[in-house]
Amino acid sequence: MRRILGAFLILGLVLPVTFAQEPPALLVEVDLVTITATVTGRSDRPTRGLKKEDFLVYEDDVLQEIAVFESEQIPISMGIVFDTSGSMVDKIDDVQDAVLHFVETVDPQDEIFVLRFSGDVELVQSFTSDRALLGRAVTRLRAVGSTHLYDAILQGLEIVRHGRYRKKALLVVTDGNDTESSATLEEVLETAQNSEGWLYALGIGHSRQGAVGHKAGAFKDAVDMKVLNALAEVSGGKSYHLEAAHSGGRDLIDEACQEVSSELRQQYILAYYPVNKAKDGTYRWIRVETRNPDSVVRARPGYFAARARTSSQ
Repeated sequence: MRRILGAFLILGLVLPVTFAQEPPALLVEVDLVTITATVTGRSDRPTRGLKKEDFLVYEDDVLQEIAVFESEQIPISMGIVFDTSGSMVDKIDDVQDAVLHFVETVDPQDEIFVLRFSGDVELVQSFTSDRALLGRAVTRLRAVGSTHLYDAILQGLEIVRHGRYRKKALLVVTDGNDTESSATLEEVLETAQNSEGWLYALGIGHSRQGAVGHKAGAFKDAVDMKVLNALAEVSGGKSYHLEAAHSGGRDLIDEACQEVSSELRQQYILAYYPVNKAKDGTYRWIRVETRNPDSVVRARPGYFAARARTSSQ
């Protein structure tokens, strides 16, 4: 049974699986909690080669038995959520180049979609592994309008949920604050916390005051890193504040994209059957450690337990 369930692992969520057998009808419901973990050492580089026995997983401070462990590189379903609001006008070319480089360096099997947002949200390229299609979608983007950041992230999380691979992620690229979304930050945080995907956020700062597109206060000239940090934290991902991204002869945007690409290829998937069997809908805190005290583990911090079915369900 556990071997069968292993094929249905998803990122950081409880996975209810129902099997039907006829005749007679037999329904067996099993909850499997799955976690994707990134492990780094003192150099902040991903740690490779860890085994199942190197990990300790706790739920509400209770040690859990790891039932499934995977460390090999697997394909990813992911989305690129691209800010094309007016404030991006002096940065969009550099960001496009970095995103194109990112697309070329991830696994060829990965399926990727591109979602752009400004005064509206538009899916400009659905899931595809065709790099030429992705390249055309990205290079056609133009900067104009306001910033529907929250609406875009909600839509991106919904799209990635339907990806064909169990490993899922969003890369959000923005330079500002939400201005006109119908969704609230609370709604976005709750959805990210319960979603299947990791969220990586690139907050693109400004290299100089008075840059094109930022004169006379036309746009709010600040990256809302408080929001981006919170979204990354609740999903297990990571956020980057990239101010003066081309200072000192470096391309910090491209470097961040490559760091995300590298991290996605060097993660561990852990799964366990919770000791606490109650189906009460409560939030359960997760803590993942390794037996090496110098290691740092980043993973989704928790999940909401399933609720027991009622007679009407």
